Amino acid sequence: LITDEEENTGGTGENTGKSNIRKQCLFFVTFILTLVISLALVSFVIFLIIQTRNKMDQISSRLIFEKKNIEELKKMNNMILKHLNQSGIKE
Repeated sequence: LITDEEENTGGTGENTGKSNIRKQCLFFVTFILTLVISLALVSFVIFLIIQTRNKMDQISSRLIFEKKNIEELKKMNNMILKHLNQSGIKE
């Protein structure tokens, strides 16, 4: 027959084993959750970097286009000034 001490020892050992397994499971679940959250944050940062690059490309192309327009306006202004100077009209 089993004595009270043996029952308590066996029960405690079993509880300790279950406790260790629970701790390990909790650790792995926490670890995996941390990895998933980290991956989500890194993905979000990469998305923001790509979006920023696209916006910068748009702004850059718009500035180049505006620069061309300014150059054309300067040429037209010079042509008008030459025409006015040739016509004898002074400022």
